[in-house]
Amino acid sequence: MHKKRYMNKIVVSGLLILNLLIAGNGQAQTAGTFTFTINPVAHSGSYGAKHVVAIWVENAAGTFVKTKLRQSSSSTIDHLATWTSKSASNVVDATTGATLISYSPLTFIWDGTNVSKVVVADGDYKIWIEMAWDNSKTTDKIVTSFVFTKGSAEVHLKPANTSLFTAIALDWVPTATGIDNQSQSKNINLFPNPSKGLVNVVFKVPVSDCQIQVANSVGDIISEVKVAKGFSGVKTIDLSNHANGIYLINILNANKTDNLNYKIILSK
Repeated sequence: MHKKRYMNKIVVSGLLILNLLIAGNGQAQTAGTFTFTINPVAHSGSYGAKHVVAIWVENAAGTFVKTKLRQSSSSTIDHLATWTSKSASNVVDATTGATLISYSPLTFIWDGTNVSKVVVADGDYKIWIEMAWDNSKTTDKIVTSFVFTKGSAEVHLKPANTSLFTAIALDWVPTATGIDNQSQSKNINLFPNPSKGLVNVVFKVPVSDCQIQVANSVGDIISEVKVAKGFSGVKTIDLSNHANGIYLINILNANKTDNLNYKIILSK
């Protein structure tokens, strides 16, 4: 009998220790939206303006999280050796396509999840980009990364231009941004709020024809932006010429249903 009680104590103690260890190692997993934009500088190799590119996410330990963009043909994918090694060619939730034939800004939106659709732990993450523009597999290419911190605070970074890239922007917006929304959508985010002048409207998925309409506190329409069918990415609204206060941003669908309304505080 005493032996049974003693064994029960050991089991209970072991469970308590295990629970404490689990609790101690628990990490926040803040949901949100990360937007990355980068503009490659036009340059030519033996392929002319043609180039291949891959962009992916890793955690601080260097563990692959998710591919977001891969543009290459089957015959040029061997120029993306770093991405292939890191990702094992995983393209779950990635935009994929053929070799690019001209240079234009690259944008992707990441929802903070891994390939299993699970929100990853908060902490530092690296956005890697690998680009090649010549028949050589070792020269005329670049592999570089940018760091941001995923967590409960908004992050807005604009790294300095380089000889190969300009207009670089990294923006992380947690789901709970403090925006007082009359209606909400998991497919659309607005940030920052409060704003010093520029408000970014992030369309996470392609939209139908819609219009962004901005009204002041007395209901006057001060700005309207048309959003073309199929657009996804970021539309930026400039309110810097208007007075501080509360503004209502309405996203109006062509069929006038499921309209969305967001309140933004302008504080310059």
